[in-house]
Order: sequence, then C-alpha cells, then structure tokens
Amino acid sequence: MKHTVEKISPSRVKIAVSVEKELWDGAQEKAFKKVAAKVSVPGFRPGKAPRKLVEERINQETVWNNAIEEVLTPVFAQVITEEKLEPMYRPQVNVTKLSKDELELVYTIVLIPEVTLGEYKGLKAEKPAPSVTDLEVKNAIESLLKDNAELVVTERAAKMGDTTVIDFDGYLENAEGKLEAFEGGQANNYSLELGSNQFIPGFEEQLVGMKDGDKKEIKVTFPENYVKELAGKEATFKINMHEVKEKKIPELNDEAVADLAIKDVNTVDELKEYEKKSILNRKLQDAENAYYNSLIAMIVKNSTFVIDPDIIHNEAHQMEENLKKQVESNGLTFEQYLEITGSKEEDLHQTYHVNAENNIKNFLAVHEIAVKENLAATDEDVDAEIKKMAEQYKMKEEEVRNIIEKNREDFRSQLTDRKVRNFIIASASAPESKAPAKKATTKAEGEKKAPAKKPAAKKAAK
Repeated sequence: MKHTVEKISPSRVKIAVSVEKELWDGAQEKAFKKVAAKVSVPGFRPGKAPRKLVEERINQETVWNNAIEEVLTPVFAQVITEEKLEPMYRPQVNVTKLSKDELELVYTIVLIPEVTLGEYKGLKAEKPAPSVTDLEVKNAIESLLKDNAELVVTERAAKMGDTTVIDFDGYLENAEGKLEAFEGGQANNYSLELGSNQFIPGFEEQLVGMKDGDKKEIKVTFPENYVKELAGKEATFKINMHEVKEKKIPELNDEAVADLAIKDVNTVDELKEYEKKSILNRKLQDAENAYYNSLIAMIVKNSTFVIDPDIIHNEAHQMEENLKKQVESNGLTFEQYLEITGSKEEDLHQTYHVNAENNIKNFLAVHEIAVKENLAATDEDVDAEIKKMAEQYKMKEEEVRNIIEKNREDFRSQLTDRKVRNFIIASASAPESKAPAKKATTKAEGEKKAPAKKPAAKKAAK
C-alpha cells in the first residue's frame, strides 16, 4: 500500500496512506449495502428496490463514513507491520482526500518510547520471610465471628457497638436566627452502627443512652475541611429512635465453626489452622509483590528512557478523570472532594504526573525485557491458559474462549507480563530470606485499628 512516513519527534510519526482503489471500492460497496438495508422504497420489498432509487434516498456522506470506518483498522495494521512500528495508543486519523475513487488517510502515531535497558539480571533485593503470630490468628477469628454476629432487638438503652435505626432531620441557623432544614440532612429508618464513625464527630456518641421511641435534639459542628456549604457550621439534628440492636457474637466452639460453612473446616483447631494459613498466604503474596516491585525499581533506575511528554500528560489526565468519576459516583462534586480532603488541584495534578511517569517507565521496562528475551505470549500460551482456566472453574473451554476473545490482546498482555515477572524473579539473586525480628507484642498492637472517618456523600450528617 502506497504510503509515506514523516518522523516529527523521537516518539511520534505521521503516515500518509493512499488507500488502494480495490479496497476502497469494496468498503464503499459494503457500506452501501449496510445503509441500503435500512432504506424503505414505496412499492418494493426491503432489499428489492432498484439501486438507482435507493441511491436517491441515501446520503453519500453516510456511506463514506461507514466505508472509512471499514478500512481504518486494516490499513493501519498493514502500514505499521510494513514499517515495523509499535504504537503506544490508538492513532489520530485525518481524512485528507475523499471521493468515490480516492481516499487518503493521515495517521499520527505516538510510538512506544525508546528504552535502553541497563542491568536487569542477577539483581539483589531483600525478600522477607513472613510469619504469623497467635495474636493475629486470634484477631482474625474474632473479626470473623463479629461479621457473623446476629443483630437482636433490645429494649435497653443504646451503647457504642449497637446498631440503631433512626430518623434524623438536620437544621442550620439562618440569618434571622431560626432553624432551617438543609439539603441532604434528612433520612428515615437509617441503620447506624454506633462507633462506626460513619457520621461526623460527635453525632454517634450523642445517641448513646437513647431507647426505642425516644426523641432527642443534638448539636454537632461540621469539620473545617467539610464541603464549603457546611464547613465549620453548627447544626441541630432532631433524632427519632426506632430500634436498638445488639450484636450477639457466637461463642467460639465447634458448632459456631460449622455455622461458618468454610470448606473442610469443622472444628476450632481447624479454624485456627485455616486462618493461620490464610494470613500467611496474604503476607507471602505481599512480600512477593514488594520483592518484584523493588526489582522493577532497580531495572528502571538502571535504564534510560526517551518519553514523549504527551504520553505522560495523557496518562496523568486519564488518572485524574478516573478519580473524578469515582468521586462523582459517591455523590460528591470534584470541588467538594478537594474541600473535604484539603487537597489542591495543582498538587493532585503534579502527583499524577509523577505517578504516570513511574507507571510508564515500569511498563516500558517490562515490555523491553519481553522483546529482548522473546517472552511475548504466543497463541499456544493463550490456548494453554484457557484450558487451565476451564479446568479450574469447571467450565467448557469454548465458554472460556468466548469470554477471552472479547479482550484477547489484553489477556495476551497479562500473560506476557506474568512471563516477564517470572523471568525477572528467577534471574535475580536474592540474598538469604530474612524473617522479621521478634519483639513483644503489646495489646494495642494486637487490636484492630478503628476505621478511618468517612466524609458524607449525599447525606450531610455523614
């Protein structure tokens, strides 16, 4: 296919392509049939009207748009194969010539940046040998029993740890000194665990001592780093208590263990061993990840990169957009998020640029090692993994394959990353694993940390 390549920076090229007439004619014909199938001509059954009558009712621009979409991907795939280029992203495309007989496309391509690898074999990094204490096992079992506790309605007064069902209405004092309800400060039959720190400081504590049917007014002050409409303001909440529920935590015995329905775990001793293995496996995985990340950091430090600034900018921008979507899904605006967290947009912008550059360098190092060591996942690797997954999840291979095919290249990339990871770890010369130093464990160290206080989303009281 006739094309020219213009290098406009070390990591960016423009490719002007004159699409072959045969390919363009075929794409137009396919597009015409697709559009024509939706055209109705009076007196003719669908698809049976003379072509001339159909053409009179079709917008040629629609046909061309469909035809261009038809050729974009195969043309791009052909030219980058011929030029042996590796794009970082999907290219930008401009149509520079368009007629029935001619189509010219210009692809602007950001290439995978240049990488010069330094030493990446035989690296040394400390790899701890995790252990599990009896206190960790005890805390894990207590947490498991609490999660399986039964909530039982009680007639007594509420205390910390109970779950209450309440109505609440929040009010602020207006300019005339009168109480006025504010948006998001109301809810009915709301379940609130006292001590969960779901609501603003001072709210949950003031419900202690209330019983079913009690009504009470409480005052709280919103934190200074809250949304600006409420930050630092004193609010009055009218509370109506409907229920107080206490947790009935099961006593640790074989019967309670059986109720947990954990496979092959039927006794207290088996539960302790199960939790010990679970904790150890998590620690081992964390240690393995930390070890691998330290090796990658060394490889990146040993290597040099030539990265187009736009690549870093695009990655950082995507990270920021993902944060904004997550914030909005929790019922906040991005501006409210900044107020609540005390963050500045320019600081976040800088942080994401630093993170983006690190992520890209890590990706490039792994990619380059895959190329140098011929570790790219093959079709055989993909097929073998599909077979393994089918056996693991007791599914038919064809079912797994149909799921994978939707994102086959992403799946292939994951397999490549795994092969590179195994290669780096296998080729590293780790020193003797070090077990953590033993020390006395205080009661405070063994206790679980209280959950972080969460700012409200839609409910101002939260």
